[in-house]
Amino acid sequence: MASFSDAAHFLLLTVLGIAGNPSTADAASASPVSGWRSDLDWAALTSKLSSSASLIDTSLDDYTDECMPEFSEPSPTTHALIDQPSGMCLPHLLLGWEMSWPRPSENHHMDQPYVQATFDLFGLDPTADFESWMSDPTNPSLNLPYKVLFPVVASDVVAAVNFAKENRLEISVKNSGHSYQGASSKKDTLLLNMNRYTHYAPTGITDCDASTLDTTVAEDMSDQPCLLSLAKNKSSTIRVGGGENFGKCLF
Repeated sequence: MASFSDAAHFLLLTVLGIAGNPSTADAASASPVSGWRSDLDWAALTSKLSSSASLIDTSLDDYTDECMPEFSEPSPTTHALIDQPSGMCLPHLLLGWEMSWPRPSENHHMDQPYVQATFDLFGLDPTADFESWMSDPTNPSLNLPYKVLFPVVASDVVAAVNFAKENRLEISVKNSGHSYQGASSKKDTLLLNMNRYTHYAPTGITDCDASTLDTTVAEDMSDQPCLLSLAKNKSSTIRVGGGENFGKCLF
């Protein structure tokens, strides 16, 4: 596991995001390190996934081992975090905890004043123990999902949503994970990490026939993209997959 000292200098950079990431409103404690919701039939979900999709268990160790080292670099970049195996990394290290604040709290810091966060992050409270808080998988302030699905095709997403609906699970969704409020991470959820979803952009450019501009939209709406494009004086469209961010589409 990466040491706390590797990321200590990054704490002050994160204070600006302290009002950030959402959390599960009715969760009284953090999820176990592994086997989250072992009472559910995860094999049933796996059986409905495509052969290239993967459903994995993750842990706090994955987050610290894969994500923390980047923040000790002279110029940390989120691009180095997107393809990490667990799919858990976030643009700020402390976004892995509720309100970007690792101090343990059973009620989402409702009983802890903002000034306490300032004292913690600036090292003004001698009782603050970030190393202990950030290495504790039972810390109730931890805000990481411990079940991650990497869908590849639409049917994988459909299977996950149906499974969540049947079992009353919340879903969180991540593409590149660049949300500076940590909106792509939430504890006690099934995380759909779209980073490995099929990339359509490389072969997805379609040249539109200008003569179709004044025609009626087909019943299956297959020609709607081109009609909309032509109406805006654009001669082509590009198909983009659910996991393709700006860089993957254009470069």
